[in-house]
Amino acid sequence: MVICIVEGITDSEFLTDLMKELNVPREQIEFKVFEGKDNIFKTTHKLYDEIEKDLDIIDSIFITLDADDPKDNCPIRGYTETEKAINKLIDTLSFEVNIDYYIFSDTKQEGYLESFLLSVLDDTQTKCVNNFKECFTYELSDKWVYNSFYKHNKHPFDFSHKNFKELKTKLQTLFKEEIQ
Repeated sequence: MVICIVEGITDSEFLTDLMKELNVPREQIEFKVFEGKDNIFKTTHKLYDEIEKDLDIIDSIFITLDADDPKDNCPIRGYTETEKAINKLIDTLSFEVNIDYYIFSDTKQEGYLESFLLSVLDDTQTKCVNNFKECFTYELSDKWVYNSFYKHNKHPFDFSHKNFKELKTKLQTLFKEEIQ
């Protein structure tokens, strides 16, 4: 079994869709929703206790989290700081299983899952979104754009896009024995 640690429900829904595309059997995955990035870094979080109790049946742990905006006034924001913190977390937890991670961001290594997903849109869609954001009176975050325009489509993203390659490779490695 692979434990997938995620920030929220949207992350688990997205990963479920992607894993379905990769033919990963759903029964091989258990999601642990930490309800926010900052909670993932709390080693005293009750979900880590649950994971520790089940280590004998866990093959691997996969952690996904957002890079966030490095300008945010919070301690672990931006790709570099997130990567440092996740490596420190893995060392601190010292679970005797394979642990890997993926940090969601746009092509500039900033942003969120939604930024990552918007980075795979074709040129026409990207131009449309950028034009809308430019002429709109208020600043629109990638989360707002994604939730307004793309969330309601069942599968709006082309999983063969090059930006999915690293994430798919990590997942295929984790589930290599289960994928047929």
